Amino acid sequence: MMLLTSARVATLARYAKLLGSLAVIASLCGCGMSRQDHLIEARAALADAAYDEALAAAEAGLRAAAAESQEALDDATSWGLELAKLEAHARAAQGEEAKEQLTELARRHPNRVVASEYFATAQQLRGAGAGTAAIEVLDMGAVLFPYEPVIGRMIEEASTGGDPAELELLRSLGYVE
Repeated sequence: MMLLTSARVATLARYAKLLGSLAVIASLCGCGMSRQDHLIEARAALADAAYDEALAAAEAGLRAAAAESQEALDDATSWGLELAKLEAHARAAQGEEAKEQLTELARRHPNRVVASEYFATAQQLRGAGAGTAAIEVLDMGAVLFPYEPVIGRMIEEASTGGDPAELELLRSLGYVE
């Protein structure tokens, strides 16, 4: 049986403090977290309406994927991180960032971005109070998916909303007279 002297207790306390500090540093920099962990964290933050946290988790996961390989950037987990990042921008009413993210996703992954990404992002922007950005996203979707009825219906609904800035944008885009 080992006796714990005061010197040993002091040494153990220093080690515990050091390990605790290392754990905090690791959690702050995302060390040791997998891309899947970041995705889970981003989705949980979205569910809690913590959009800045969701964005940070998604970006940390994407940085981890980029450090791994190009294949890691193209897998299902990274796609989920990209969508979480897009949703965080939209729900935080960051219209420009959401449009840029959606444009970039459509450029890099043309076979993955479907019409529903445009109307989901538009709904999220509208729900966050960014109505003009929502219309711009719908217009982007209408250009790529001209026969998608949901996008057309959402544009029509926006034209009856009565918000002057939205109506002016719809006029400038040629949707209403």
